[in-house]
Amino acid sequence: NEHVIIDILNFRIQKTIIPADAVLMAGGMGKRLMPFTSKTPKPMLKVGNKPIIEYNVDRILNVGIKNLNFSINYLGDQIEQHFGGGEDRQAKFRYVRETQPLGTIGSILLVNNFEHDDVLVINADLLTNIDFADFYTSFKKSGADMAVATTSYAVDVPYAVLEIDGENFATSFKEKPRYTYYSNAGIYFLKKSVLAMIPKDVFYDITDLMEAVIASGGKILTYPIMGYWLDIGKHDDFTKAQEDIKYINFS
Repeated sequence: NEHVIIDILNFRIQKTIIPADAVLMAGGMGKRLMPFTSKTPKPMLKVGNKPIIEYNVDRILNVGIKNLNFSINYLGDQIEQHFGGGEDRQAKFRYVRETQPLGTIGSILLVNNFEHDDVLVINADLLTNIDFADFYTSFKKSGADMAVATTSYAVDVPYAVLEIDGENFATSFKEKPRYTYYSNAGIYFLKKSVLAMIPKDVFYDITDLMEAVIASGGKILTYPIMGYWLDIGKHDDFTKAQEDIKYINFS
């Protein structure tokens, strides 16, 4: 049934199948990780015994998504050579390449082989064990046009905080409060119909698409990641990933 996660019980093995396509954004240059990225695209840098992007590919395949599209650019041939056409994984891998900078979502319009009404989009250089099945279920139950995975971070204020009204009268007092904020984690589910909002051949970021969805009266669900998430953007992140991979479960 389209739009519904299928749980197939095969004797001892239960397998989840999400009826969606996937697009992995893998075209970034990774300038902050030089010199590691001088000859290797950032998604292909190894964490543990395999490339960053392969953890994401494996986990996407494990939830039954078999139509994967890779948006590549900088040294993208290495990604294509590594994964090939996907036949050895009983999947279909295709590659699209930007000929000009198209932002963080614009290149998705180069994909022309979507088979489902929903699309998973993920930055290929993330390391995460997000529960894709729960994320998708939340997205479908919400009736939203788009879902954004989020990570939380806390800010501790080392002083007492006064909240005041428009006339500078105190309305409340908090002693050394902690505030929690949520940031975009670079993982999305969206209805394929939302792609019609993206202009062709124009630099267009995912934040532009979010604003367009909201402006059109659409709904965007936020989904907090309860598991592990790391954006490998700097040398410190890369070092942390090498340690974390020793004990974090990515199966």
